[in-house]
Amino acid sequence: MSASPYDIEKKASHSDDVVAEDVHVEGAGHMHRSLKGRQVSMIAIAGTIGTGLFLGSGKALANGGPVGALLGYLIVGLLVGLMMYSLGEMMVWDPSAGGFIEFSTRYVDPAMGFAMGWQFWFQAAMTTPDEIVAGSIIISFWDDNEKHRAIYITVILIGVILINLAGVKYFGEFEFVFAFLKIVTVIGLVIMCLVIDLGGGPDKDRRGFRFWRDSPFNNDFLNIKPPGKASFLGFWAVLTQAAFSYGGMEGLAMICLEAANPRVSMRTAVRAIFYRIVLLYVFAVLLIGMCISRSEPLLLQANQDQTGTAAQSPFVIIITTAGIKVLPHIINAVVLTSAFSSANEFLYSSSRSLFMLAQEGKAPRILARVNGNGVPIVALAVSALFACFAYLACGQAGANDAFNWLTNIVTLGSLITWMGVALAHTRWYRAMKLQGLSRDELPFKSWTQPYGAWIVLVSFGIILFFSGFQTFLGGPFDWQSFLSNYINVPFYIVLYVGYKIARRTKLVKLSEMDCSTHYVEDSVVYSKY
Repeated sequence: MSASPYDIEKKASHSDDVVAEDVHVEGAGHMHRSLKGRQVSMIAIAGTIGTGLFLGSGKALANGGPVGALLGYLIVGLLVGLMMYSLGEMMVWDPSAGGFIEFSTRYVDPAMGFAMGWQFWFQAAMTTPDEIVAGSIIISFWDDNEKHRAIYITVILIGVILINLAGVKYFGEFEFVFAFLKIVTVIGLVIMCLVIDLGGGPDKDRRGFRFWRDSPFNNDFLNIKPPGKASFLGFWAVLTQAAFSYGGMEGLAMICLEAANPRVSMRTAVRAIFYRIVLLYVFAVLLIGMCISRSEPLLLQANQDQTGTAAQSPFVIIITTAGIKVLPHIINAVVLTSAFSSANEFLYSSSRSLFMLAQEGKAPRILARVNGNGVPIVALAVSALFACFAYLACGQAGANDAFNWLTNIVTLGSLITWMGVALAHTRWYRAMKLQGLSRDELPFKSWTQPYGAWIVLVSFGIILFFSGFQTFLGGPFDWQSFLSNYINVPFYIVLYVGYKIARRTKLVKLSEMDCSTHYVEDSVVYSKY
């Protein structure tokens, strides 16, 4: 069996505080396991709450109707939960591995690990400036002077870089606070929507399930005939949007190398994902569809304007139609913190994915260099340079279009990653069975296997294949929209085939697959640089 690139490890103390102290004494060169269980759990939650819920759910309602939007978010949420259970089994089994990057290398093909890693890095690296620009646009809710946008971009960019430079301990505390704020806000908004739906708002209008009865689906989606076809395609549009909203969940794998007591903390975080998706995302979408109609003029206008501020939020539209004041400013503030937190998380994920690629020899080894704070400093610097693409949004129309195109090409990149996780798990499962290894030995064993991974692989493959269906519905062919929906696929294929030809890699045989764990309790991972 081949040796893991992470089997060079150092024994440390059982105490989180002592681990940090030992690292300081020993010097630089390895990751710090400073993320506590509560921080890991909160980061897992934060990955599912962002602008996709606060702003994008209104577009889902308009496209699919209240029932179509709910079903779309519920189906994709369950699929993402199945994917995370598959990833969770592998992460908890070997927390010293490089997440799905190494799992793809070890269980499928080194070329797939290369393609998965670089595809994920590009996705995270380009989402960081996208979230930074989103934050600057959100501020325009209070300051609509576009000349100030560069200032706000600079402030947000410096903020996320400093937090990442401070080390994972401070990164974890920051994300814990903002995740807690987002969760409290969502719970508060859900309660508010429930009160308004039951007639407790200033307008005293008891809505109940009125909009579900009147128009459960969007039977005039893009003016398509007959109504049944329009309803189905409107629902299908919600699937691709929901996939984008849940994007980033797989980033939980990036923190394995820096989580204290990872087998316990990661197992707890993965187990609770299903409940968080249902209780926070799905329940919120349910109540949004109960409180406003899919044909509400304010909703349609907000989706058309695409302001990127709280004015686009379905929650603000609900508040406005109910006659409540002040709350829109509070929601805008929370959406701003959400964008800042997301930029911070994606900068972290992009730097860690470069570190993992360098550890495996699939990127220049200097990118694996770690400073005294346990930060992969060179990888962080490279990822931060790509975050500077945010300034393109301040330029003329051409520069702004270039920025939008760069960010759009990673829209459905998460689907490729999720399918890769599922494929790696199916082969790992088969290899363990062939080699006579019992699943009872796994520290975390999911009840969804072996069928869960196959369901994820097939379902997301179908959603990805039909993600750009709107470009084929008649009218002039929109090649830019087509490319933004599908360019991830050839990009991934070029990475895979190119590495396979250059390194002459082969599919890992099930009988020779390294299914063992290389994790040593309370160990840290040294940089190979």
